[in-house]
Amino acid sequence: MGAKYSERVSELFEHFIGQFLLAKNSILTQHKNVLIEEVIGDCYDRYVKGGIEGDRSYKEKINEQFGDAEFETRLVFAHAEWLWSYAVSDINEDTKKGYTRYLLNLEEDQSFELQDVYAIGFGSGGERHTRNKYSEIKFSFLIIKYLFERIESGELTTVEEVKARVEQICLFKKYGTENEALDLNDPFFSDITSEQLAMPNILLHLAYPEKYERIASNKDKRLIYNSFSPLLDEEVRENENLNLDEKLKILRDLLTDQTGDYIDFYNRDLKKVWNYSLIEDDFDEIQGLEYKKAIILYGPPGTSKTYSAKQLAETLITKYYLKDKGNVASFFDQLDKDYTDKNYLKDRIHHLQLHPSYTYEDFVAGMQLRDDETKAVEGKLFDICEKARKDKRNDERDDIPHVLILDEINRVDLSQLFGEVFSALENREEPIEVSVQNEDEFELTIPRNLYVIGTMNEIDFSLERIDFALRRRFLWFEYPFRTNRLKTIVKDKFDRFNGSLKEDELDRFTRNANQLNKKLTSYDELGTQYQVGHTFFSEIAEIYESYLKLHDKSYLQNKIYKNRGDGPAQKLWDYSIEPIIDSFFGSINTELKKDRIEELRKIYFQE
Repeated sequence: MGAKYSERVSELFEHFIGQFLLAKNSILTQHKNVLIEEVIGDCYDRYVKGGIEGDRSYKEKINEQFGDAEFETRLVFAHAEWLWSYAVSDINEDTKKGYTRYLLNLEEDQSFELQDVYAIGFGSGGERHTRNKYSEIKFSFLIIKYLFERIESGELTTVEEVKARVEQICLFKKYGTENEALDLNDPFFSDITSEQLAMPNILLHLAYPEKYERIASNKDKRLIYNSFSPLLDEEVRENENLNLDEKLKILRDLLTDQTGDYIDFYNRDLKKVWNYSLIEDDFDEIQGLEYKKAIILYGPPGTSKTYSAKQLAETLITKYYLKDKGNVASFFDQLDKDYTDKNYLKDRIHHLQLHPSYTYEDFVAGMQLRDDETKAVEGKLFDICEKARKDKRNDERDDIPHVLILDEINRVDLSQLFGEVFSALENREEPIEVSVQNEDEFELTIPRNLYVIGTMNEIDFSLERIDFALRRRFLWFEYPFRTNRLKTIVKDKFDRFNGSLKEDELDRFTRNANQLNKKLTSYDELGTQYQVGHTFFSEIAEIYESYLKLHDKSYLQNKIYKNRGDGPAQKLWDYSIEPIIDSFFGSINTELKKDRIEELRKIYFQE
């Protein structure tokens, strides 16, 4: 997804300004002179003043607010809903049209057709954009109302003036950037919520695509900047007068100069470098590593912890590698390679798969038989520390990181495995005498550039069992099941084998997976740590692909659910999901287990 799609959505945005806002005509239908004060006021009373809180669905709320509204009111409000959806690619064109058709009740009134104003989109709107649909559309409507009033007063008269005002509003919403053109006493500024939204990012790109990235997510912008900011001069990074969008523009210009090519941050291989965080907090895993140098990723099995640990390691090392601008060309040359084949990562990521028989003697030091003599021998950690030490520089800021991944720490006795390592982790660069000694007196020194990432399956190991010594020496990041993460993984897998899946099928599948996990965690026999992870559900893609090899495309019709009980969703349930759930319930009463599984099966297959 790149610049060619941005051009189309930008053209439609100018069409929206010129025809709807300035000329007052609908762009969705052929109706003229629809944008009038009375209709705007009716929409405002119904949607903003009559806002509905709570967990009810967007459709339920809209039905209550606009069910008895005149057609003109529904038509104007449909433009706010269109503005929310038309520019993003994670909502397909049929779904976008479906939103408008539903709001205008076109299933009953077929006296007119919708206009061709529905684009593929410039990129994903992100989790917040779809999850907070009600608030995002509220911002879209309030922008329309504000611009309508300024146009009516004669303050704004051209497309360019409207675009400039949109930019000013969005920068104020994002950064609190004041502008003399903005009257902050206007009720508009008290109506817009303080929560972070995707719409300001979308509107900035629509107004000025050469100036603002085609990125809807604030989180994505921050992660991209965090990953590539070492390329910028220190005076740019620390310039408080530059906002994040301005720094990203400088970063893009620099990369364009260095590579001589258009840089798409959403390129699959490039995205692996910066899209490392699965958490929603502003304080992410890379920041945690840089601050504490030791983190734990914990959660149910199958929630991408091991994969993420490798990605975090690659991102951290890449970030420091790119401090040298001379490495940019080499970085892009190796972009599509697996992390094990990239020269700047080789021998800097150390992966240990832990298991019950892995001991202190293996990890730190122990007695072994060598040349018919029992000797004290250094463990794996000594070798890793020595390799990391070779990448230290005179200035700590120029050190090249090494990352030790300790996979499945729940499978070992942590206190026994770590021993003196607890103290060595806390006191970097200070030698710690280990308990196993020989004539050379083993001393362990953990270098300042060795970072540690542990993964832990919480279902097998309660946090309460971890002693305080371990807890306080690591930062802990929870990796639960996330609906949008599953959707991203499934889409990516389908793209790899050029598979096609109906949007409503994917929405149904991911929604049901989420509801199933919510129900699982609600049972007294289980709890919050019992969830079926993304990787288990995402196997739907491999099953779908196998069906394509056995049947032609018409058999599946881009669906994963089949009415006659056959199909990928059924096979996934039979061979993966149900056996996992069965093991969760263990040895509880047979009839109760049967009832629980049937209850969950209905959720998994619900329409």
